[in-house]
Amino acid sequence: MTKAIIVAILGPAQQESRIELAADWLTLEYAENRGAVFGLFQGLAQILAVTSIAVTIALLVHFLRTHRPPLWHTVAIGAIAGGAIGNLVDRLRLGYVVDFVSVGSWPNFNLADSAVTIGVLLLAWGWTRPTNATSSMIPG
Repeated sequence: MTKAIIVAILGPAQQESRIELAADWLTLEYAENRGAVFGLFQGLAQILAVTSIAVTIALLVHFLRTHRPPLWHTVAIGAIAGGAIGNLVDRLRLGYVVDFVSVGSWPNFNLADSAVTIGVLLLAWGWTRPTNATSSMIPG
């Protein structure tokens, strides 16, 4: 939904392609990313689409096989799958992903990228923190 709004307001057919929200530090700026995160792997849309599908399926299978996953796990998998699917729809439909958030000198990104990043960080946090059984054995 956010990508459709950005295309309507800032897309290639529009006069404006950039809206400053906080001077040059935070802007909305239409960009077509034909690669992966940070613009890596330019021109490999089909390989990226297949990889995205495979990773999303693997995560969903892992999630479905997990008996009573904790809330953090459910949120993380949902964020990763949702973000991956959002970018996959762009990649399959357009041949590129619409990016529109620009923060400082950081490469442009979109909300789907943010969801994937937050989901991965949440998984890393959850998988590396001590479980209740382990933490109760650590002297306090």
